[in-house]
Amino acid sequence: MLDYLRQPCFEKLFSLARKKIQSLNGLRGAVTLDNLSPVDQDLISGFLGKNCLGRTRLKIPLLEIDEVLKNSPLEMGLYPFLELYFNERILTNQEISATREHRWAQFFAQLQEQAQTPVTQDWLAQLWQGTGSGYRTLLALYQDNPQAALDEASICVKALDYLATHPGENLRIPVFAAKLTGDPHALDLENSLGRLLYYGLLHFLDKPETDYTAEGKRTLFREAGLLDDDVSSNVLVAGLRVCQDDPRFTIFDVANATGSPLILPLRFLAMPTRWQPGQKVYMTENPAVFSTVLDVYPATSLPPIICGSGQPSVAALTLLDQLVQAGCIIYYSGDFDLKGLEIAIRLAQRYKQNFRPWCYDNETYLRVPHGKPAAANQINNLRKLDVPWDKQLVHRMLERKLFVYQESFIDKLINQFNNRHLKLAITKG
Repeated sequence: MLDYLRQPCFEKLFSLARKKIQSLNGLRGAVTLDNLSPVDQDLISGFLGKNCLGRTRLKIPLLEIDEVLKNSPLEMGLYPFLELYFNERILTNQEISATREHRWAQFFAQLQEQAQTPVTQDWLAQLWQGTGSGYRTLLALYQDNPQAALDEASICVKALDYLATHPGENLRIPVFAAKLTGDPHALDLENSLGRLLYYGLLHFLDKPETDYTAEGKRTLFREAGLLDDDVSSNVLVAGLRVCQDDPRFTIFDVANATGSPLILPLRFLAMPTRWQPGQKVYMTENPAVFSTVLDVYPATSLPPIICGSGQPSVAALTLLDQLVQAGCIIYYSGDFDLKGLEIAIRLAQRYKQNFRPWCYDNETYLRVPHGKPAAANQINNLRKLDVPWDKQLVHRMLERKLFVYQESFIDKLINQFNNRHLKLAITKG
């Protein structure tokens, strides 16, 4: 009989019945069959034991189907029949929800058994209630792979417990990661485990979920006693002056005398430096512009210049913070495109009165005849920008729908260093 009931009209009937049972949590309601062919009408008539011929649409109560099946050779009601028919247990939505809640509670019960400190136990309790820092991240992990989520959450619990019981013990993040998992990159923020630990640290240090920048995350980890790699993040500089009584004066003095650029890693900047106060420091977005300045400017009078290499690194921001604290003014120039403007706006907001545009205005933009056409989505994003130092710049860019790059106005950048014009030489013999 099961083979007979595998025909399309019956498959549709029983699929609808299964959905109805699940949604109404039992044998309640009715299902409706539409667009019944004459063959379908004949089959349904035979199954129900009543004349359905000529009817293309039928509404059939679940209790009627249940009664038909009990009186059939199968001698079973609709509920057990559907489990046999689909070869699976039929759970109502209510039962599914209860099962999910039970498994979610078991998930946290296992984690709570592992937690050793009040701060970790409290974080887990908040996560279970859906209010803890990182709840959405953990839930997404759990929905994708419950066992993987349990493994990673367990590592986070172990990490937070260790930090709570070893205050003041500074550890490098890759070393700590290897100690926990055997993988020095396990806690990288690109990985789900690293992101989950980040949220755990927010709770650990009682911080709001606000600063998602690389600098903000680095500060958070350091406050918890986890130190990042402080040599990979660096910034390219030339012409910077330090006070003569600074222990590293000679380094900068020799470099400046020869017009040599320096690469300053974050570790270098972590040590106090007495920057010469009141410097006018120029900053380029692009390395080619930085190098061209070094090409054409006399080494002995090279202006202080920094290369951001696109989005400023943690090292670059650390250096800028120190220079501004010493009373220096930052003259910034970037590309006239979305990324360049976004970088400049953030720097302007960060350094306020110590920030100045360097040939980064609508006048410079309009003087460049060529550029790259902006795409429609880029134009839409451009409209959202507010450039505080030049309210006309975005309007001019929207009119031209053209992005202009630093390399196209490099002569003006160099001429701005002083009041006299220098001959731009792209190559030197």
